Amino acid sequence: MPELFSVEELVNIAIREEVTGATYYRAVAERAESSDLKAFATRVARMEDEHADQFRRLLGELSGQKTPPEDYDGEYGDYLAYLVGGRIFSMGADGAELAGRQESDLEAVETAAGMEKNTLLLYGELMQFVPEAERFALRAIMGEERQHLLQLTRFKEQFMA
Repeated sequence: MPELFSVEELVNIAIREEVTGATYYRAVAERAESSDLKAFATRVARMEDEHADQFRRLLGELSGQKTPPEDYDGEYGDYLAYLVGGRIFSMGADGAELAGRQESDLEAVETAAGMEKNTLLLYGELMQFVPEAERFALRAIMGEERQHLLQLTRFKEQFMA
């Protein structure tokens, strides 16, 4: 497979998603009817903040690969935005706005789980398009997202059943 993506760009997207995710979870905590969900969402928001910091440090470990050549100005960014758009948090969508659209605690948890699952699927698919030596960055991101998905699944089973 050709190396199409700059792993730095993918890590920057992951950072942006962690920040948006933290905003989402804080808004869920504010709106939660359940004290259990309020505590859980607050804890996950802090974890998202920690992950964003972790991913910023990860950027320092990367080789500085350049963006691939483009056939027209902005081609690479357009393609990456197309792939990512709507798969995780919508590009540019505010986490608080998304949380405000959730009609119940259960829907908020299910939406969060869906976002985490989509993140895993996206980065799993993109793995083949980054240099082998830098795939550790995507594996680190996927490990954190997998942890969130498992936590959300357990929370739903324990408190939302």
